[in-house]
Amino acid sequence: MRKTAFAILLMLTFSLQVSAQLEDRFSYLLEKDFTEYAKPAVTSLGVGLNSAGYHDAYVSKLFGFSVGVRAMFIFVPDAQLTFTPAGLPEGYNANKETATIWGDKGAVYAGPLGYVTYPGGLNVSTVPLAYPQAAVSFMGTELMVRYLPDIDLGDSGESLSLFGFGIKHSISQYIPLIPVNIAVQFLYNKLSVTNVMESKNIAFNVHASKSFGLLTLYGGLQYETSTIDFTYVFEDPNNVSTLDGQEIKATIDGDNNIRMTVGAAFSAAFFVINADYSIGSQSVVTTGISFEF
Repeated sequence: MRKTAFAILLMLTFSLQVSAQLEDRFSYLLEKDFTEYAKPAVTSLGVGLNSAGYHDAYVSKLFGFSVGVRAMFIFVPDAQLTFTPAGLPEGYNANKETATIWGDKGAVYAGPLGYVTYPGGLNVSTVPLAYPQAAVSFMGTELMVRYLPDIDLGDSGESLSLFGFGIKHSISQYIPLIPVNIAVQFLYNKLSVTNVMESKNIAFNVHASKSFGLLTLYGGLQYETSTIDFTYVFEDPNNVSTLDGQEIKATIDGDNNIRMTVGAAFSAAFFVINADYSIGSQSVVTTGISFEF
């Protein structure tokens, strides 16, 4: 079941608290309204996967290696909890807003064919996310990797996979006596559920850091995008559409664009812990624990 596969996808990527409630929500909407309903989740996934790319602009000139876990809380603004429907049948008036996937109650609209009911949301304003991450550096360039092998989603016959990488290069190594470290980075992450959806997320950033003993302060500016290609079968709960049972393919772009990040990292021997805050279309607090050599 594709709906089940997408529910499990959100369980694995967002949190256990939302998975059990998603089974029947997406299939109740045609493409126009589905796009607006799901866009905040596309944005959240993009914000999460485009985060945690760095906690220091220094890149080893010889050889370095790190492995760790990144976790974050994504904050959904009030404006992304509701939307105005565009797919109501003729004769209906969209005189009020209804919930997005992160909103609360779905609205009911009256018209010549009776009542049209929109699905409610999950009533959440913060979205958690976590994933493993490893990196290797050599001669002022770092390669970062995120990876999950195919995960069987049970009776659905679908599987979930994640692959991402980042390439960072030191700019400060070319500037003698510069008092801070500066680097540029490219990030790409793809999360897929076979025959259901494919999420692609891209980011470019420039960031800088300055160390004070065991403490490193860092910040950066990033441009990013997020897109999900999604396939589902429309099931009309209101019995007012002739498209009931039709397979729909929708491409949804998130509201991701520019973010600014500030943070700090503390290191002791091979152990590093960091935290930062990013301001963008959805703000996010990111923390990380790494072992670095």
